[in-house]
Amino acid sequence: MANIYWPKERVFPKFSRPDHLEVIDLRGMDFFNNTRYISLITLQGLVNKHKPQIYIILTDIDYEWLKLIQKENIPVIKTNLEDTIKKFRNYCKGYVVYDVKVPDTLNLANIMSGIYDLIAVSPQDIEWIESLGFKEFEDLRGKFKSKLEVYKWAYEELWPKCNHRLLVPMRPYHVYNPPRPMQIAVRDYVTALRLFVHYLNPHNDEELRLFKNLLKEMPDNSAILGWYEGTEHITVRLASEYNKFVVVMTGNPYLISNLTVWSGIEVETKLKLPPINLNKLGEDKVYVTFYMNDGDNVQWNFMMKKFWNDPYRGKIPMAWTISPFLIDLAPLVMKYYADSMSENDTFVSGPSGTGYWYPNVNPSYVQKFLEIATKYFKRTGLRFTEILGEFLDGISLIHYSKRLDLLAIKLGYRGMDIFPYHLNETPVPIIPGTIEFKEGEEESAYNWLKAIATVYKKRPLHVLIICVPWYFKSLKSIALLAEKISKDDRFILVNFHEFVAMLNPEYGIKLSRIFLKEAIKKKIPSKIIEKVKYLLKKSEKEYKEKKWDIVLQRLFEIYKILKQNLTVK
Repeated sequence: MANIYWPKERVFPKFSRPDHLEVIDLRGMDFFNNTRYISLITLQGLVNKHKPQIYIILTDIDYEWLKLIQKENIPVIKTNLEDTIKKFRNYCKGYVVYDVKVPDTLNLANIMSGIYDLIAVSPQDIEWIESLGFKEFEDLRGKFKSKLEVYKWAYEELWPKCNHRLLVPMRPYHVYNPPRPMQIAVRDYVTALRLFVHYLNPHNDEELRLFKNLLKEMPDNSAILGWYEGTEHITVRLASEYNKFVVVMTGNPYLISNLTVWSGIEVETKLKLPPINLNKLGEDKVYVTFYMNDGDNVQWNFMMKKFWNDPYRGKIPMAWTISPFLIDLAPLVMKYYADSMSENDTFVSGPSGTGYWYPNVNPSYVQKFLEIATKYFKRTGLRFTEILGEFLDGISLIHYSKRLDLLAIKLGYRGMDIFPYHLNETPVPIIPGTIEFKEGEEESAYNWLKAIATVYKKRPLHVLIICVPWYFKSLKSIALLAEKISKDDRFILVNFHEFVAMLNPEYGIKLSRIFLKEAIKKKIPSKIIEKVKYLLKKSEKEYKEKKWDIVLQRLFEIYKILKQNLTVK
């Protein structure tokens, strides 16, 4: 497939590395009325599948990320839409016109562009595109009467010629309340990889039947790159039933652009764990940390840069969910986050590991799913994952903890008013969100925390605060809440790694051995050393007996004894 590397063990392919990039800035374009970007972005796919040469700026996000590419010594040449189309005209064999009266023919044109090396053109741009030397290959106007007719024909005639490893839902029309243009980004990726695009509504019986046929004919561990608007849960459920998962890459019209560029800039990177400060452990307090979800959404991974550059980032302990697939789709972006993380930042895989699916819908798929997940967790260095769509005692939790070498599992999406717990078969803690916090709710969240500290007498007590990114414009509100917490002697703020270290008995034993070695080096009195060795030996015995809570109590005592401001990386 052109100059693209896509072995079976990769969910997403690798493009070749660009030598230079021609950059077209479309930020001033009226995407509702000027449709020439459709021709440009399908041409981008045709060109970049051989060698990435075209980078399109749709929003400020694309502009900001381009600076990172330039640091890789990839020269950038500023140009414009028309000059680019003229320059790379020989990469395509003609154009296909879609029918504005049947909007889904745009998706059909996008499919055809990849199969037949065409660019997609709006009827209003025919005269313009022909003036640049392009010839008509196909005119879809008047050939279809309905959306369903479009996709039935595409399924019968084009699906056999498409790559079945990815399926792409894309809205092919504008909406106006609020105003959002059609899906623009990712169409280059569709063209380059010969993917099937649709906008089938699973709530419609006939469209659902066709959608199920597509899912059936895709290989296991394939990805669906979004959903028909408003059908998240039914789409994820259907994907789960058919041994597939969702990786959100469409929905926002402008994201993710330039995947045919990002997937070609390969760099070595791994996500690290932040340091553990022993001085924070072993306190008879309520331990608190923050958690930003929705990281399975690769669009959010690109948008996250705004929060990453926030002046409060690094000053508050935050677990950031992230997609393991960034290592395929945009390794340079993953490296940026890995290299610039602070001691307060921790990375957690978004749900449910590599890909968004519901384990309780299809328990028989768990082991097959974990085959691919294991490879990505090893490649990225991730040690935590979120899981959605599972019961509190679901069997998949045990399989995940054993296969992925996890330190903890975060369960559920929103605040669940419960605290971390263990299953009998695994020492890996299950951590639900305890409360959910939104921007501007600092006082009510703090009052809720105070109520928790009053009602629940157990110490240490662990409280995870859930933050949904779409409810925040910046991190200031989180910082204000963190300030209230830090001034209250009943609480202690820790990073997510420290939070988990006190909840995982196996990991706690490992850390205690490290702390003990450090203590011996510092020549701590022998009585203390012997006491720690005794507690450690007891905890190791009780660990074998799966007495997780008792082990944690022993470790808590060790932390108390050894407090010497040791830091372990």
